[in-house]
Amino acid sequence: MTLYPLMANLENRPVLIVGGGGVATRKVRALLETGARVRVVSERFSPELGALSAKGVITTVTRPYEPEDLSDCALVFAATDDPQLNDEISDRAMARGIPVNNITNPEKCTFFVPSRVTRGDLILAISTSGKSPATAKWLRQRLEREFGPEYETLIKWMGVLRDALERDGIAPARISRVSEHLLNDGILEKLKRKDTSGIRDALERAFRAGLNSPAPQPVISRLGAFEEETCIDI
Repeated sequence: MTLYPLMANLENRPVLIVGGGGVATRKVRALLETGARVRVVSERFSPELGALSAKGVITTVTRPYEPEDLSDCALVFAATDDPQLNDEISDRAMARGIPVNNITNPEKCTFFVPSRVTRGDLILAISTSGKSPATAKWLRQRLEREFGPEYETLIKWMGVLRDALERDGIAPARISRVSEHLLNDGILEKLKRKDTSGIRDALERAFRAGLNSPAPQPVISRLGAFEEETCIDI
């Protein structure tokens, strides 16, 4: 099986989880980070799911699964401790064209949830195509050590830079040249050290290399507005 990696936008989309135990709870935690509208169907719920339901963060339905539960779902997780029921849910979801993850039978999945490392808007996803979850976990732990919180700052900062250049009417290809030059010029370490003069020098070199001009003042002004988050005085 060769997997095709995708990133899904689930904000305000309805997601169904059938099952209320530990695995379902972990799925809910991750889904809530995406802004999905989560509904959990089960006869019993973990204390954490019960608390989230009481706060109105998720919707819980206390009864056995019914086929009608699949209506109007963007994703389905078959997360019960009954493999036969999980397979039934998978079959019905696939028949309706709804992506489904089956926690007990990889052959009945149309998508898998990879191990991941998140640093703000940076998401590093790891999959072994189901061959070795232990290896995926090991790789995730290594990446967590290697990619520290400075990468969150880097992604935010580069995003502000890109937005500022777009507003200034710079073409995408030239924005890419500026961005690549900055990344290859050690901007990550300069941001990490809060090296103000080094950042200014890197910006000037990048703009001259990518745009054949000094850094536009409107761009510098917009980066300066980012000062409070990065603690950098542009």
